[in-house]
Amino acid sequence: MKRSIQALGLTAVLLAGLLLGGCNRQKVDISSTSESAATATPTPQADPVPNPLTGVADGDYTNVRPVAVTLRTLEGAAPNWGLSTADVLVEGVTEGTTASLMAIYSKADNISKAGPVGPGRDLLLQLALPLNAVPVHIDKNIYASNLLNALSYQDLDGYHIGKAAFAFDQDRQNAGYREENCWYTTSELIKNGLNQYVTSLEGANSPLFVFGERPAVEESARNATALTITFSPSDSEQLTYAADTGLYVKTNADGSPTTDADNGQQVAFTNVFVLYASSGIKDDGYTRDYDMTGGTGLYLTGGGWQQIQWTKEDATAPLQLTDAGGQPLVVNPGKSFIAIWGGYYGQGLTLTGADGTQQTLPEKPALLESGISDEAAAAAQAQMDAQQKIIDAQEALTDANSQLPDAQTALEEAQAALDADSGNQDLITKRDEAQALVDSLNQTIADNQAILDAAGVTAEPTPPPAESASSTEGG
Repeated sequence: MKRSIQALGLTAVLLAGLLLGGCNRQKVDISSTSESAATATPTPQADPVPNPLTGVADGDYTNVRPVAVTLRTLEGAAPNWGLSTADVLVEGVTEGTTASLMAIYSKADNISKAGPVGPGRDLLLQLALPLNAVPVHIDKNIYASNLLNALSYQDLDGYHIGKAAFAFDQDRQNAGYREENCWYTTSELIKNGLNQYVTSLEGANSPLFVFGERPAVEESARNATALTITFSPSDSEQLTYAADTGLYVKTNADGSPTTDADNGQQVAFTNVFVLYASSGIKDDGYTRDYDMTGGTGLYLTGGGWQQIQWTKEDATAPLQLTDAGGQPLVVNPGKSFIAIWGGYYGQGLTLTGADGTQQTLPEKPALLESGISDEAAAAAQAQMDAQQKIIDAQEALTDANSQLPDAQTALEEAQAALDADSGNQDLITKRDEAQALVDSLNQTIADNQAILDAAGVTAEPTPPPAESASSTEGG
């Protein structure tokens, strides 16, 4: 019935058109219409948008949102998946002494596997949000949560969405990795998770930098071939210029290459940035706070470096870079590493040229009011070290005392056996090894007891040292 009514309505419209045409006695000039269509100007097609994170024209990135994945960096997390395919790596200390790490990809399709996925941090988000990137993490601190909530900005958090967007690598756990260092994500998982939030990967993007080809740095002028960034005494890394590729390769604190667990490739960059940022402590007493509105910095590319200035109006404002003359900084197309560096106690920067000359770098940034001066930090470090020394001495003393009775018994038995067979070389060796162990334990007890005595700490009384078997007959 419904279809019939619609058909009748359509017939009425057609009849009305015919009647009106008849009344007006108008004729349609088919040849004129055809000629008009043939000469119509075609709609101009927009040029493909280059990669907004690298400036490389390797596809069309029109209406494609980047994806920012936070990676775990604490002990046992390395090697990470997805480092070599990221267009940008951002690193900076947010809590404790180990720097947090975020990998930003120009499009989700470039992520074959990324992880182990770590918790979101507001410091890192301030570099991702201006790009309209999708933040991907598992859990996040209160500051990252507050930032996203204030902006009504949808993230992809494994703490809430679970296995819809994240997967567990059982082989890695079987190899001895802790559970938290086995979770990863992929392009398909990210898309699946966003579908559940009805959030799209389509959307505006904007260039991270002002990209353009720069003059090559002559070999004799390469004053930036090795950069060491110390985030803390226990967390440092080096970026070394490889002249054959024109890239800065990244190595770990122990000198080993920073590799991608997904493909074994060493991570490398065309551009390296160190953004100086005044730092302090947030109101929770341990999370690092940074003035992210601007500061000075370093830009390394092609084996050379220059001092730069950077500004950022707020958490969602883009990063603006200028050269020493205040002009917009032109950045070489390619992948980039960005370090956010506070210069507080325990952090350091060294940069050397091709001839080994150490460069004079800008003064470290001033501390925020909540920051701790180097003198106060050094005093606190010394106090902590002293307390740790006492703890270590107590543990060593207890352990040595617990081993000493068995070692003394073994020595006595070895000596007795040797007394019965004084010419047996194997028994002589066994006795000497037992004696060495007893002597070592006694020395450990004496050394650590002295540490406790100097600190005024009372420890359990130690048993008397064993008599040296070397004073007895035999052997």
